[in-house]
Amino acid sequence: MGKRGAPKHVKRIAAPKAVPIHDKKAYTWIMRAIPGPHPRERSVPLGVLLRDVLGMVETAKEAKRVIAEGKVLVDGRRVRDVRFPVGLMDVVSFPTINKHYRILVDSHGRLIPREISSEEAGNKTLKVVGKHTIKGGKIALSLHDGRTLLADNNVKVGDSVVVSVPKQSLVKHLKRESGVTCLITEGKHAGKVVELKELIKKAGHRDEAVVSHEGEEFITVADYLLVLGERNVNA
Repeated sequence: MGKRGAPKHVKRIAAPKAVPIHDKKAYTWIMRAIPGPHPRERSVPLGVLLRDVLGMVETAKEAKRVIAEGKVLVDGRRVRDVRFPVGLMDVVSFPTINKHYRILVDSHGRLIPREISSEEAGNKTLKVVGKHTIKGGKIALSLHDGRTLLADNNVKVGDSVVVSVPKQSLVKHLKRESGVTCLITEGKHAGKVVELKELIKKAGHRDEAVVSHEGEEFITVADYLLVLGERNVNA
């Protein structure tokens, strides 16, 4: 009999770099994320986050039970699939114990949870990755987590927007311009929170950005930046 459906596991040694596991050779298999708001190579299955990263459960079976009971929220909505992909800037909440985590990126490009307050958990910063006009002349923004949001024409690709979750209403527009604070999401400087000094247009190549981190200036790819807000604003 042939296979039925897509594989539910992947060998740990072949797990995407974004999955923050250190013992890739300890066991053979690990959960494989289902299609969702984030691509597999840039996401962590929810069950892996609970068991291997946060240590809130000891086994995959226990993770399945906790998630199936609706005890885990992602961006304010209950998720009941243990393989749901969790990605950059997502808010993972555990209402029964009043714990909230935002998913960030470390210096190795791995997705890591950082505990936040319940007030912070109500908002989410998203990068604008696309923009188009829809029926009625309205402007629709495509965001890095797969969402589509209506906004005005002042928002540009590369900017960020702060939205409320789970209602998904626009709270704030953050322009990608000199002086703002950004998170570098990819490359050898991944995980650094920097100040944007200057954007450099490169004809025929990817635009670059001059940024400053702890008094040191360097150049990175402009598309690697996710605008967080003004100087010293929390993620």
